[in-house]
Amino acid sequence: MVERAEFGERQAEMTARWFENVKRTHGDVDAYIATRHAAYLDRWMEAGRFIPDGAAVLDIGGGNLYEGLVNYFISRGFHYSYRDVDWGSVACAKDIAGRLGLNAPSIEHGFNDKLDFPDNSFDAVFSSHCIEHSIDLLRTFEELHRVIRPGGNLLMAVPFGWEANPEHPYFLGPNEWIALVQDAGFEIRIAQIGFEYPEIGADYFIAARKAKKAPAFRINPVDYRKESFTFVGPDDDSIVYAGAFDQFEGTAKSNDDGSRISIAPPKGAAEILPIFRRHSWSGRAVLTSRVNIGTEDLYSWFSYDMPTRPIPVDRRLWRRSPVTMTTNGKSASSLWFEMIFLGYMWR
Repeated sequence: MVERAEFGERQAEMTARWFENVKRTHGDVDAYIATRHAAYLDRWMEAGRFIPDGAAVLDIGGGNLYEGLVNYFISRGFHYSYRDVDWGSVACAKDIAGRLGLNAPSIEHGFNDKLDFPDNSFDAVFSSHCIEHSIDLLRTFEELHRVIRPGGNLLMAVPFGWEANPEHPYFLGPNEWIALVQDAGFEIRIAQIGFEYPEIGADYFIAARKAKKAPAFRINPVDYRKESFTFVGPDDDSIVYAGAFDQFEGTAKSNDDGSRISIAPPKGAAEILPIFRRHSWSGRAVLTSRVNIGTEDLYSWFSYDMPTRPIPVDRRLWRRSPVTMTTNGKSASSLWFEMIFLGYMWR
């Protein structure tokens, strides 16, 4: 597990790298950031439908505030508090809040799993692309429930699925995020997937009202934490392809029904999680091992990368216990039976 201080440093470095990447890939940095700011204000206004005027609001992972956003907070009369792990962003937020006269009783450095506020402090908590960076996800949701007043709202946006970026520790899918929010003690009001930001890819916006906590969490985030697994890319020697596959940009793609991928499990592996790109052209795949067989529907109307359910491996016969994945036609909703494979994880 990453130490707390190192975790905070990583997040600050990620912010710095983001700006450098924008300079490298978009040229006109100011124009790009203006687009990003407009999208972020839209997200706040989307969330603002669930926040009354004059509410006490906590922004977790607020990043660098800017004039248009602060003016929106002022227009709504929010009593605005802020926490972020990046000291530079905290300093920026304090400066602009002071200059523009924002009612901001608390703008400080902090972690989202350790909120230094009394119980029932806020009418709403807003967090966009921050909760998924938590060092302890269950503790984060417990803290969110604790600081929100009865009947108050959690308004959160998160990416989902699997990606190589190590700064996103988890590979939770849409259903797993919903289960965590519900079990933490929130009833779902809205859960919608869209393309709000200028970067490529979808994200998930959830609005949920504080309710009674469940006796236990159904989802253990450790089972969805990347560092709990070893990742193996699609060009590794443990993988054999049969059929017409094209390999490009870290993927192996086949558009032929009956194409097959075989994985020779690494020694000591108890389970294999193949990773696929799910999109509207994806079909079905039959997943087989010596101790398991099943069909996975890879279709999704929005594109994202996600492992399948774990495929158990017979450790005693690991040399003779390959895991195979075979394209198996279209699902009822898919446009085709394409399969895009990104490698696998194991533990």
